[in-house]
Order: sequence, then C-alpha cells, then structure tokens
Amino acid sequence: MALRDLSIFGQATHLKIPRRQFYCRSCQRYFTESLPYVDKGRQYTVRYEAYIYQQVQLTTIEQVSRVEDLTYDRVEGIFNRQYELKKKASWAGAQRIAIDEVSHRKGQRHFATVVGDLETGQLLEVIDSHQQSGIIEALEQQPIAVREQIVEVSVDMWGGFPKVVDRVFPNAILVIDRFHVMQAANKELNKIRRQVRVFDRGSKFLLLRNGADLTEAERQALEKILQRSKRLRKAYESKEELRTIYESPLTVETGKRHLEEWLNRAQKIFSEVTTTIRNHLDGICNYFRSRTTSGAMEGINNRIKLIKRQAYGFVNFGNFRKRLLACFSDYQNLSPYCRKSR
Repeated sequence: MALRDLSIFGQATHLKIPRRQFYCRSCQRYFTESLPYVDKGRQYTVRYEAYIYQQVQLTTIEQVSRVEDLTYDRVEGIFNRQYELKKKASWAGAQRIAIDEVSHRKGQRHFATVVGDLETGQLLEVIDSHQQSGIIEALEQQPIAVREQIVEVSVDMWGGFPKVVDRVFPNAILVIDRFHVMQAANKELNKIRRQVRVFDRGSKFLLLRNGADLTEAERQALEKILQRSKRLRKAYESKEELRTIYESPLTVETGKRHLEEWLNRAQKIFSEVTTTIRNHLDGICNYFRSRTTSGAMEGINNRIKLIKRQAYGFVNFGNFRKRLLACFSDYQNLSPYCRKSR
C-alpha cells in the first residue's frame, strides 16, 4: 500500500509499505498487521494528518489544498477528523468566564457570541448567534454539572445577558465589565468635546486617557484645553471620579453607595451614561466582589481577529468555529506566527 507522508524538499512523498497478513487459529480469520504510524483505513500517515491539521490552522483549507496537491474535500476531511480526535473538554475547571460578541463576516454585521475562560485565556465556545434564545440553546448543550461550576460571568451592558446568565449558569454572579462602563463614559466625554468645539490635535487622547498616566507636559497641555470650557472640565473631572471609584478598595455595598453619589453629581453632565449605569447598577457593583474584568477576553478577541483575517477558505460557520477552537486548544503546539497576537 502507498501512504502519503510529509513532503521532502517540497516534493510529495509516498511510502510503499508491504503489510503482512496473519491467520488466527482461534477465530479462524485472517487479519492484516496494524502499523503504529497509520490509523486503520487511512491513506495518510499519522504525522502527515497532524501536519495538515496544523497548516489549516495557520492558513486556509484552500491554500493547503493547492500546496499539498489535495482536493479541498480531502483537506477538509482530514481537518475535521483531527479536530474530533483532538478536541478537549475545555470547560473543565472553568469558573470565571466572559461572554462577548465578534463579527464573523467581513464587511457585514453578522455577529457571533464567544465565550472565554478569564483565568486561562482559552476560548471555550463560539455561537452563531447574538440573540438570547440562540445563546441559551447553545450553552445549555454543556452538562449541568459544568454550568453549575461557573461562579462569575463578565459581560458588557447588552440587555440580553442577565437572562442568559440566570437561565444557563444557576450559581453564577453577573459582572458588568468595568472596561465597558468606562468606555461609555469616555464616549460621552468625547461627544461633549466635539460639542464645545475642541478639536486641537491630541485633545481626544489627553481627555480620554487615565489622568494618573499623563506626564507633566501632558497635564499642562490638558489644563490649557480644560480652561476653554467649564462644561468640558466638569465632564472630565466626572470621568476621573468614576475611574477613582473603580480603583478604590471598596466592598459591593460601599461601591454601590459611591456610585449612587457619583450618579447624582454626574447626571447633569453625563445624561446618557448615567442612565445606562443606573439600569445596570447591580451588575456593575458586582465588580467589587472579586474585581473580575474581561481583560483576558480582549486578548482572545485579538487572536480571533488574526485568525479571521486568514479564514476566508472556510465557507460556513461550522468550519470557522472549528478553526477557532482548534487554534486555541492547540496553542502551545502552533508556530510563533499564530501566537503573535497574544
């Protein structure tokens, strides 16, 4: 028999292996010897199939098909088979997770929901929906024992997440990620900057950056900008007060009290963001329980963007999902090219 093996100097290599047959006196049947480097019924060596699986993660099915002179269906079949063999129970041990959304079709607002483990930085699931019912249906595929071990779920301020968490993760606390709260405050601060017609070069950067991270020269430049508008100064100071609350070592109760006091002061300046915070106040205050953030999720999303740019060879969401899960689960075995976004 001829087995396809790893190429040598860019040339396709086939191994011609004579396989012996034996006769079993007990069962009175003939059988062919098994080989440790090829699975039963396969036309490729184990290492070649593993190589194809890795190459698809790094490029595309179409490109691997051209380079290896295999049909698209054969490459896809090898990838799918290896994925089924290698996939792991990645939810095992997960306790703190984040749920977020990504656009999975270039140039179109088709959103997928991604779930990541905040402690390991691993991608756990990719769901072809950003609707409540679709997310719940997909997540309920996990055994109840796995879902009961989740203690915190970090999300943004989309109104559908509370019902998802309550339905799927019975023992979990919903935490509104502080990044999204500060992002909302910064967005309204920037809107005020435009309304008071402050368009100086670098003004947006100075206003939105954490005040504690500014250099002395940047603080002086910021002060000159703030002197031009009392409204802008009040908005900037309110943003910084909100950040200070997050940075303070508060309990849930004291954190809620500080936020409520801030809301009363800031509502005259930040009409939009204060309304949003009031609507999600309990979830926002849950941050002070263990100061959980979705920082690891940002790293996951950056890696997804890198993979997505190379994934035009996948013609359906199922293959795209497998591509993402495979690349994350085999991260340690991938080349530095696939790791560089971490």
